[in-house]
Amino acid sequence: MVKNRIPERNHGITGEAEVAEYDRFQKHFRDKGVLETDNTIKHGISYGTALEIGPGPGYLGLEWLKKTNNTKLTGLEISEDMKKLALKNSEEYGMENRVEYVIGNATKSFPFESATFDAVFSYGSLHEWTDPIPVFNEISRVLKTGGRLYISDLKPNINLL
Repeated sequence: MVKNRIPERNHGITGEAEVAEYDRFQKHFRDKGVLETDNTIKHGISYGTALEIGPGPGYLGLEWLKKTNNTKLTGLEISEDMKKLALKNSEEYGMENRVEYVIGNATKSFPFESATFDAVFSYGSLHEWTDPIPVFNEISRVLKTGGRLYISDLKPNINLL
């Protein structure tokens, strides 16, 4: 018997308090050096144009831009509140000319042409996808031939002890 997937939410992180709390959480990961930036690069995502699914406040993608040259990033974000925060953070990083954030739901069709991106990466959003198959189909559609993919996530109900 296969259990149904139970995503934590289907609307993204919204509201001033929740966005601020998640921003602190992600900053802590960034400041401790535990974002998946190095693993993303190690898996061959180090050039061209990339799509980040669910960038939240944007730290993973912004750190990726910092560590790569001549790269551009598009973030597909479901939450307008998170998009605003990611734009603010991109300005603080001085990366506003290399990044664009687009509102969209990754579990629906992506608002991009086919074969647009050299790479797609995501950290921490897979557990939100009710049905991952359509998301992976869309990833396949927007990736250029030979494009790279790196998806990483945490188990949401893990016992921290």
